[in-house]
Amino acid sequence: MYVHRKYFKIMVVTILVGWLCFFLFQQIDLVTADLGRFIENGEQIFSRGWQDVLHTNYYSFTHFQYPFLNHHWGTGVVFYLIIQKAGGFLSLHLFAIFLTITTFLLLFKVAKREAGLVVATLLSLFLIPLMAYRKEIRPEIFSYFFVAVFFHILWAYRNKEISQRWLWLLPLLEIFWVNLHIYFFLGPAIIGAFLLENLILWVKNKKKFLKSILFIGGVVVLATFVNPFGWKGAFHPLNIYGNYGYRVLEEQSVWFLQNLNIHNPVFVLFQISLGLLGLSFLWVFVKKRKDFSLVSFFLMSGFAFMACWSIRNISLFAFIALPILAKNIKILWPNLNVTSLNKKIFVSVLSLIIVFTVCVFYNRSLPMNSSSFGLGLIKKQESAMNFFKDNDLQGPIFNNYDIGGYLIYYLFPQEKVFVDNRPETYSSEFFQDVYIPMQENDEIWNQKSSEYGINAIIFYWHDATPWGQQFLITRVEDDEWAPVFVDDRIIIFLKRNNLNKEVIDKFEIFKDAFRVSQN
Repeated sequence: MYVHRKYFKIMVVTILVGWLCFFLFQQIDLVTADLGRFIENGEQIFSRGWQDVLHTNYYSFTHFQYPFLNHHWGTGVVFYLIIQKAGGFLSLHLFAIFLTITTFLLLFKVAKREAGLVVATLLSLFLIPLMAYRKEIRPEIFSYFFVAVFFHILWAYRNKEISQRWLWLLPLLEIFWVNLHIYFFLGPAIIGAFLLENLILWVKNKKKFLKSILFIGGVVVLATFVNPFGWKGAFHPLNIYGNYGYRVLEEQSVWFLQNLNIHNPVFVLFQISLGLLGLSFLWVFVKKRKDFSLVSFFLMSGFAFMACWSIRNISLFAFIALPILAKNIKILWPNLNVTSLNKKIFVSVLSLIIVFTVCVFYNRSLPMNSSSFGLGLIKKQESAMNFFKDNDLQGPIFNNYDIGGYLIYYLFPQEKVFVDNRPETYSSEFFQDVYIPMQENDEIWNQKSSEYGINAIIFYWHDATPWGQQFLITRVEDDEWAPVFVDDRIIIFLKRNNLNKEVIDKFEIFKDAFRVSQN
């Protein structure tokens, strides 16, 4: 019977990992992602040194001296090494998926220990679509992992399941974290939540562990200063959002986007999860107040606030919600577990119903309905750049915000970008007085394009901004510019001059090939 139960647990975990992979299997799209720039960061650090990459807007010809603190430089090094030494984009994709799976398993283990296999499994089935919401390969995958490790170690130490020496792993992890992603502040914050609970319990019940956590917390805070920027790097999370002159989609709230008629099934799942968590805490507080977990409440309040503030934090919220919601359910229903084969069958059927419901709910938003479902890099990513290089085209280039990282990866150092998708590396005046007006106002476009000497336009033509679409329509009608390349995502225009005459004569796409869609 023991062997049977062991294999049953393995089967359940395998199904859950498969369910997670189902959502994570989305091929890498460099055109609109930040990934190309991260990889180029790593290459530049290895080939040219640190100074420019770490401290200035190195890749832009419009803001090349603008001060910038490259807080995710370590991620670029890791991604570059994987690309160069371990087999390219497929290996990088597999690495990111492996790290995400490891994060899930660490927190699933806590959830299963707290509430049993049934609760942990059902919650995982529901929360996994949220965990996989951020499918792109970004530095934040390291933050997910470090949050899981910090939580796992501190939770186990709180429950007397591991010894104090495990806490010494946290400062070492923090040194890596501070050089990989801006969310390194979550390390001290998580320790702070456990410390605050210990402080309250110490005052009331003379509980121990306070001194150990306080000391380790201090060492972790000191570890945040171990970065190339010293105290500036340690305090950078307080300053990074103060300069944005461009509204970034991922920084908006679910409710803001829904008001703009931007709908995503994940948004509804998040709202349901948020409601369930709130109700579970309220129910525990009213019915079993003595079992109310202060640290769970502190942590969940913080992560819920982050997710409500910005959709980029939804996945982080879902990861930490798994063990905490499981803990609350265990308090409310302590006897909910698997004790017989019939109940196992019941759980399996119920799980299938939940999966089926989510599939119907997602409908066309399911990953397998996407043309990019799979692993590795989307095919023909380099077509536009091959055209640019094969025809010896030259800048300066005017490009839109979304495509900046793509151009940096393929064209730097031959060409620098007009703008890229790092709003903190450009002044707010640049976006409000130059970048957006150039697309909205023809007079400003003529003035600024002449001032910068723009010779080519490379644009992601699915740009959803109203100024981006209007700009493309105007350029197609503009006799000064000739479209010479277009595929399913990118369009290239060249200025009509002697430098581009030969390429335009050979490849010009005439106006009647384009039409304006009302979608």
